[in-house]
Amino acid sequence: MVNITLTPKATEQIKKKLAGRELDLKLMYDIEGCSLSGIPTLRLADKQERGSDEISVMTNEMPIWLEQSKLLFLDEQLEIDFSEQSHAFQLSSPNEILNGRMSLFD
Repeated sequence: MVNITLTPKATEQIKKKLAGRELDLKLMYDIEGCSLSGIPTLRLADKQERGSDEISVMTNEMPIWLEQSKLLFLDEQLEIDFSEQSHAFQLSSPNEILNGRMSLFD
């Protein structure tokens, strides 16, 4: 199973984007238009938009929804941070940076 940690900077930016709204935070692994590798992105979505393949993973701060079929593309230990310099989220594992400029789509 995937273990995801949110840094304090990432948590602050996500909560700003949520602005008190009751939305799901999703870590999507978009493989459309990509050859072998996809692009991880963060999305906010209505709870009614949950897919039948999605599972909830509790982070140190809040749950994140993931597509179970895409778990094979992700490492077991992940961290989501926010870079003030690039104004973007960063998804990394102990082995690599999976997306150094990850957006949070609303």
